[in-house]
Amino acid sequence: MRPALLNPLFRPVTSLAGIGPKTGAALSRLLDAPEGEEARVVDLLFHLPVALVDRRNQPGVALAPEGAIVTLKVRVDRHQKPPRGNRRVPYRVLAHDDTGEVALTFFHAPEGGVEKLLPVGETRYVSGRMEWFNGRPSMVHPDHVVAEADFASLPLIEPVYPMTAGITKKLMLRAVDDALAGLPDLPDWLDGPLRRKHQWPDFAEALRRGDVGPEVVGLVATQLSHHGVIGL
Repeated sequence: MRPALLNPLFRPVTSLAGIGPKTGAALSRLLDAPEGEEARVVDLLFHLPVALVDRRNQPGVALAPEGAIVTLKVRVDRHQKPPRGNRRVPYRVLAHDDTGEVALTFFHAPEGGVEKLLPVGETRYVSGRMEWFNGRPSMVHPDHVVAEADFASLPLIEPVYPMTAGITKKLMLRAVDDALAGLPDLPDWLDGPLRRKHQWPDFAEALRRGDVGPEVVGLVATQLSHHGVIGL
């Protein structure tokens, strides 16, 4: 019989915040759940990132390299709305920092959405890929826009997960965060001095770390097998 301590790992993914039946079905397909069964939280936790996006570079507008992912702290100056009825012209927001001006560009922007996101006169952190056109810097559809007070919520190291139709990046990150928050505190079966010597993480730490490599995955799998998770 499975120890009750492991029950949080075997919850259906629809028990996570914001995951309803439709999204749960899409996750079950993505996570290769058996036909007619729903994916479990442990299946989601072992759906590991394939890459990481590093948003720590904050060079300022003028020093942001072409094609680089950067995070900028800017003050919003003005909005350039496209002509009414002409959706081919992008919506541009002009902002600046101490080094120069940048155009934040949005295509097919929802009515009023950009004004709410980037109010004139306010300071915002924006993160995304920097582009240069005719010597002028631009960031098209920033990945993240947050107020100064919310800077801590901006993921400076962001995992990239394999995806499928019906699952957005934001939804996946929220679901994984919820799953990680519910990890059980498993008793460690490895010898303490051995773990410290090799700097091996415990089960929960290994899954929360942003630098998970093959050796960590193998270690976690071994520990899960020991606790009876793998194969159940």
